[in-house]
Amino acid sequence: MNLLAGDLGGTKTILAVYSNENYPKKLFNKYYISSEWKSFESMLGDFIKQLPNNISLPEFGCIGVAGPIQNQKVKITNLGWDIKAEKLSVLSKISNIELINDFSVLIYGIPYFKKDQYEVIQGTLNSDSKNNQKLIAIIGAGTGLGMSRGLITPKSISIFPSEGGHREFSPRTENEWELAKWLRKKLNIQRISIERIVSGTGLGLIARWKLDNPRNESHSLQRILKKMDNEKSDFSNLPALVWKKAKNGDKLMIEALQLWLNAYGSAAGDLALQELCSSGLWIAGGTAAKNLDGINSSNFLNAFSNKGRFQTYLKEIPLIVLKDPEATLFSSACRARLTAESNGRLS
Repeated sequence: MNLLAGDLGGTKTILAVYSNENYPKKLFNKYYISSEWKSFESMLGDFIKQLPNNISLPEFGCIGVAGPIQNQKVKITNLGWDIKAEKLSVLSKISNIELINDFSVLIYGIPYFKKDQYEVIQGTLNSDSKNNQKLIAIIGAGTGLGMSRGLITPKSISIFPSEGGHREFSPRTENEWELAKWLRKKLNIQRISIERIVSGTGLGLIARWKLDNPRNESHSLQRILKKMDNEKSDFSNLPALVWKKAKNGDKLMIEALQLWLNAYGSAAGDLALQELCSSGLWIAGGTAAKNLDGINSSNFLNAFSNKGRFQTYLKEIPLIVLKDPEATLFSSACRARLTAESNGRLS
């Protein structure tokens, strides 16, 4: 018996079939550009048609979705998709398909991740904990800022979705205060959430704030920004340019990156305190995986633990960076396997 796994995002989607084994093994996968499809149903139908003859139709499935799930329904705003798990099951003839938030579903993969899928940057990832219960949390800066919480025991995995990335951003320094004021004016909004700054999009905005200063009008990125403005670009490539410039020694972009890493580390520390996730805080998202040196820097780590009387506690919490770009896909397969097991369908 096989399993369906998916990682559904606004930009790209990956669908795959895994074998139902103790450690799910990928048998077949296909990448899609999400905007090229009128609906997820049509995409899933295409995927099933493309299955090789030697791979049987899955019976259980799980799709990690970038969005909040309500009653197994989700709306992907920027694609105009309304997705219902029940409808997917009927159309695909896969008896059980579950929709789970893409950050929450990662918790199902944690007991199964191999060492080449992550890197521990602080503390020790211990397989044992008091009462065999592991309280963990996940944070990840991508297009936005994802968060989730989980409780893992020898017999169960419980997830607790979160939209904590939309909490109020609280400036800690004069620079962050000036940035927040600039953002309110630039974006014409009154409230600044954490993900306005702690995200890939936020890194781009920090760079624009730096470049908005008349003293920096001759900076090499100004020409690129002007072109993006003229073409009404979404600036999705700007964060990568900031990282590249900073790594090449650009002083202004180093300042932008350091401010971003400080804000990210602080947000991660706040989450760790809120959840008391003594078994580990996992850092996910493409930004962390591609820029491990930045996350493993004093800028991030000092901001993470700089919480007054709880500094010692935070320095002892394991910090783990998920490096596998297909972690959501794999975790979705792990969840589908657990569902099959609970229904008495072992491999």
